[in-house]
Amino acid sequence: MDNSNKHKLHRNNDKVISLYALSSLSCRQLPLSTLKGLRPMEHCALNKGEFITVSEEFDRCVTARGKVFSDDDPDSIIAGYDYNYEMVAYEDGEIELTSETKNTFPAPRSRRNIGVGEVVTIKSNVGVTWRIDSKLVSIIKREAKELCIRARDKGGICTITASYKRKGKTIKNSITFTIVEPKMLRYSLAKYQDYKPLEGKGSMLYHSKGTYEGLVGLRIQLLPISVNFSNVLVRELNCASVNTGYFKDASKGPNCHIHIPGDTQCTGNGEEVNFKAIGNTINIANTFDIVGGGDNDPKADIGNGGSMKLTIPLEWRLDKSANWKSMGSVKQDIVLWANGNITISKGNFNRTFTKNDDYPDRSFVDHNPKNKI
Repeated sequence: MDNSNKHKLHRNNDKVISLYALSSLSCRQLPLSTLKGLRPMEHCALNKGEFITVSEEFDRCVTARGKVFSDDDPDSIIAGYDYNYEMVAYEDGEIELTSETKNTFPAPRSRRNIGVGEVVTIKSNVGVTWRIDSKLVSIIKREAKELCIRARDKGGICTITASYKRKGKTIKNSITFTIVEPKMLRYSLAKYQDYKPLEGKGSMLYHSKGTYEGLVGLRIQLLPISVNFSNVLVRELNCASVNTGYFKDASKGPNCHIHIPGDTQCTGNGEEVNFKAIGNTINIANTFDIVGGGDNDPKADIGNGGSMKLTIPLEWRLDKSANWKSMGSVKQDIVLWANGNITISKGNFNRTFTKNDDYPDRSFVDHNPKNKI
């Protein structure tokens, strides 16, 4: 049997020829003994990193993202590893395996790191028998030269082996995927133009001059962004606030994060949110979050101010599953200062309104909740 790709180079997954440690400003080569006999995916998992397929020649493990300078992208890589592979020619009769994700983003579609729920098609240049070493994926379609799989709702490493008999010898090749669960939510100030037909211009900010109330609309992004979570739903669980000062006096007790008439125990769940891409930006929620509070009476006696703080549990599931899984929690705080300023924070987001700020447009507050991206 001829193999038309036998003169083409491909990576030898079993041989890493160089390893580099990445930092925000440089990289340095490490001895291969650093891997301690582990495969790159296993080494990355041990270091709690994001495994990313960059090209046929090398993979990357991101162990930390963030800003080094104030104008940096918050997803800048500030720590991690690069694994460079030996490139070899195909031998006569060797199996060539390629893979392509159903989702266009993030690139490349040949990446070996996939989100829970993602669909991937693996193709062989010859007819083979397929074997999967774990229950982390389900099979959508199986043919001699093509296998289509969907990642289930558990993260981990999954290896798929293809084999066939040639001249009395068993020829094998394998392809390995890292399956990633959602980790957390990132928040940024939402803009009206992203939520048509909602009317309004600019950012979603509301604060009437001279009052003690502040509200913001927040765009929500599901992390990590190295994989696609278009088949994931996320919800908040109800919880009670911890109030001090003005908020404790005004409410005469805790407030429920999700107001349900007659519910004094703060039970129930919030809206189920799904995620999509906006341009090249992936994992953006199809609706925005409204956060804030305070007192809209400019004559209110706020005393020395106070705070209302929540620790909101988060859960996620796949769209084809009823199995909700914990995703930790997010902190949401409203702090009213003695000088009349008010600070709204949720997760990584923080905004302070001074008493003299004037953002009179509350269209996003009064919107129909069915307005989505």
